[in-house]
Amino acid sequence: MTTGTEAGLGNLFGQGLLLAGRNIRLNSTADTISTMVVFPVIFVFGFLALFGNLLEARGIVYAQFLPPAIVVQWMFSVAITAAFCFASDRRNGMLARYRSLAISRGAVVVGRMAADSVRALLAIAVIIATGYVAGFRFQAGLPAALGFVALSVGFALTVSAGTSALGLVSRDPEAVSATLHVVYLPLLMISSAFVPADAFPGWIEPFVRHQPVTAVLDALRALAGGGPTAGPVLTAVAWLAGLLAVFSAAAVQAFRRAT
Repeated sequence: MTTGTEAGLGNLFGQGLLLAGRNIRLNSTADTISTMVVFPVIFVFGFLALFGNLLEARGIVYAQFLPPAIVVQWMFSVAITAAFCFASDRRNGMLARYRSLAISRGAVVVGRMAADSVRALLAIAVIIATGYVAGFRFQAGLPAALGFVALSVGFALTVSAGTSALGLVSRDPEAVSATLHVVYLPLLMISSAFVPADAFPGWIEPFVRHQPVTAVLDALRALAGGGPTAGPVLTAVAWLAGLLAVFSAAAVQAFRRAT
C-alpha cells in the first residue's frame, strides 16, 4: 500500500518542501551568489552607465525605468534554470526514480515551484536593493510594492512552466539552456525592457508594444511608479493566465512521458 505516502495535501506539501530543499542545494553557493546576487548588480549599474544619460535626455528617469527590466531578465534566468534541472534529472535517472517511489507526483511540481520561487525572491530583493542605491523608489506604497513582487514571481513561475516542458523532454541540459537563451533574448531585447517602445523603428513598434514581456514590464513600472495601475496589471495578468494554461498543459504531458 502506498496511499499513505502518496495521498493528501500534507504529503503533497511536505514532500514538495523536501524536494525543494534538494533542488536548492543542487545549485552551489558560489553559483547562486554569482547568478542571483553579483550579476544583477552588474547589470543594473552597467545599463545605467550605458543608457542613463541618453534616456534622461528624453525625460525618462532611467534609475526608475531600468530595475523592472532587470527583474524580468532574471525571472527568465530562474525559468531557464528550472529547465536545466529537469533535463539533468531526466538524464541521471532521477525522474524515473521519482516514479518508482511512493511519493505524490504533485510533490515534484511543488518542489520545483518552491525552489524557483526562492531563487526569484532572492534576485528580486537584490535588484530592488541595488535599484534603491541608484535612485529607484516604490512611489505607490506597500500594497503596490507587494504587487510588484507577486507579479514578478508569477511571471517567473509562468515561464518556468513552459521551460520545464522543454526540459522534461530532453536529456541534454546544456542544449536546453542554449536553446532557451536563443528564445528569450530576442523577446527581452525587442520589448520595452531597456528603451521605451517608441524608440524602436515604426515597423516593429506594434510588436514591441503588444507582446507579453512588454505587458509585464508596463505593469511592474506602473506598480513601482504610481499612477493608473489597473489597466497594465490586468493586461499582464491576462497574458500570464493564458500562457500558464498552455505551458502547464505542455508540462503535464511532458512529465507523464518523461522516464
